Amino acid sequence: MAEPSLAQLLKSHQQQQSERKRENEQLRKEAVATVNELTDSLNDHLNEGVSEVFLRQKELEQASRKLSTQTTKYTKQTKQWLTLVDEFNTALKELGDVKNWASVMENDMRTIMTTLEFVHQGDSSQQQQQ
Repeated sequence: MAEPSLAQLLKSHQQQQSERKRENEQLRKEAVATVNELTDSLNDHLNEGVSEVFLRQKELEQASRKLSTQTTKYTKQTKQWLTLVDEFNTALKELGDVKNWASVMENDMRTIMTTLEFVHQGDSSQQQQQ
């Protein structure tokens, strides 16, 4: 068998290097594609989480505004109720004062009536004596 010549060894070596470069390039492209897919997948996953957080934050802000509005409304309503209760209490006190006044007037009228009856009886007995 003939030994390969130096030119044939060089050519064979260059072909092997060229083949390895193609394989390495193919592996690099596959690795880049895989990394890109992984990155896209991770971004999508993170974006879903971030979107969910922003959505929840927006919902919380809306609920907070609604709660604030309702609290303001209920505060005003409570103040109105307190005013009505105060007015009612004042009216009750005035009714109590009127009742007291009516009792005093009734007693005064009875006294006056008794006095008038006494005076009338006195006048009647004097007229009968004359």
